[in-house]
Amino acid sequence: RVPTLRILLTNTKVPRSTKVLVAGVKEKILKFPAIMNPVLDSIDAISQECQSVLEAMPANPSPEYYPVLEELFDINQHHLNVMGVGHPSLDRLCRVTASHGLHSKLTGAGGGGCGITLLRPDTSPLAVEAAKQDLCACGFECWETSMGAPGVTLHSSSSLNTHVLHALSEG
Repeated sequence: RVPTLRILLTNTKVPRSTKVLVAGVKEKILKFPAIMNPVLDSIDAISQECQSVLEAMPANPSPEYYPVLEELFDINQHHLNVMGVGHPSLDRLCRVTASHGLHSKLTGAGGGGCGITLLRPDTSPLAVEAAKQDLCACGFECWETSMGAPGVTLHSSSSLNTHVLHALSEG
């Protein structure tokens, strides 16, 4: 279970090739294993820490979690740049959102494409709108949305009430 998070999804409109980016990361790992393997380990640790924070949030929706997630976004973005999957357009996206007190990172393969910006529950609509305007002025497209919802759930028939069972049997 993860909480619903408000995000700003931004498309830099920079095309990229996942195949080329993956090949570049592989080449870098083979060329500098003593450097790149610790970076990969750190990215894994960031993912695990993020998972722990996200799992703790539904039971205790405290605002104290958001600065942790923001810092993890920032560290992760720097690591992704080290790995060679960043792009000047994504760096610009991060600078623009940072100027509005927001934290962003690339999403997907990187090398352009999209970035994700975490919006705290108390982020003002004016701040979001100002960030969107500045991002659009860069030639990017932005959408405010949310992520994190219950997924598919398997119920046994004994856990369903009679009304639901009746409706299912009619369908």
